[in-house]
Amino acid sequence: MARISTYGIDAKPELNDKVIGTDTAPGADLRTKNYSLGEVIALFNQSNEIGVADQSIFLYQSNISQGRDVGTISFVAGGGVGTPFSAITQVLISKTAPGNKSVAQYLPLFIGKDIILAESGNINSFGTYKVASITTDIAEPNFFLVTLENYTSNGVISLDGYYIFSEFVDANSAGDKNYVHPQEQASAIWTVQHNLDKFPSCTMVLSTGQQGYGDVTFIDENELTITFASAETGKAYIN
Repeated sequence: MARISTYGIDAKPELNDKVIGTDTAPGADLRTKNYSLGEVIALFNQSNEIGVADQSIFLYQSNISQGRDVGTISFVAGGGVGTPFSAITQVLISKTAPGNKSVAQYLPLFIGKDIILAESGNINSFGTYKVASITTDIAEPNFFLVTLENYTSNGVISLDGYYIFSEFVDANSAGDKNYVHPQEQASAIWTVQHNLDKFPSCTMVLSTGQQGYGDVTFIDENELTITFASAETGKAYIN
C-alpha cells in the first residue's frame, strides 16, 4: 500500500467519499475495509457518541407491535409517520438513549424549558416546544411520557429518522416574556389566560385611553382576573 502522504488531497469532502479503516467486529479478522463519511455520521447518530451537554438523539419508532425499542422516541399509540410537528402534543422517550446511555436523571431537567425536536438528517424538519411535563409512563416504566406545547414548526415526522431533543432559545423572543390581553366585550371582570408561568405585573389601559384600576387576583401562575367597579373594555398588559 502506498504511503498516505502520496495520495491527493480532496479539498471538498462529500458524504459519499470513502475512508479506510479496520473492521474489529467479531469474526472480521481485523480486515481493512472502506466506509463512506455518511456511514460514519450515521454511526455517531445511532450510538449517540457525539457529546453535547444539552441534547440527546433518539430513533423514531413507528411500529410498536413488538414493543418499544431502547433508544427510541414514539407516539403513545405508535404510527405517526407524516404527522406535522405542529400536531405533536405527547411522545414517549426511552430512558436509555442510543449507545446504551441512561438519560433517566437527565431528561427531567427539561421540564418547563423550551426545546427543539429536529430530524438530524433534515434539520428543516423541526418543532419548537415548551416541555409541560415529563413523567414515567405507567404502562411502560422504561419510558418517559413527555407532554409538549408547540411554538413553531416545519415539516413532518419521517420513517426511521433520528431526532434531536435539545434545549432551544429563540433569539427573537429573548428577555422577559409578556402578554397583551384584549378585552373587546365590556365586562367588570376580565379573565386573563397569559401562560407566562409566573405571577406577573399588570397594567390596564381602557378603550378611552385612560389607565384602568382594578383588583388583580392570581388564580395560578398562568391565569388571573381583573375586577373593575363597572364594565370596561380595553387591554391588559401582562409582564
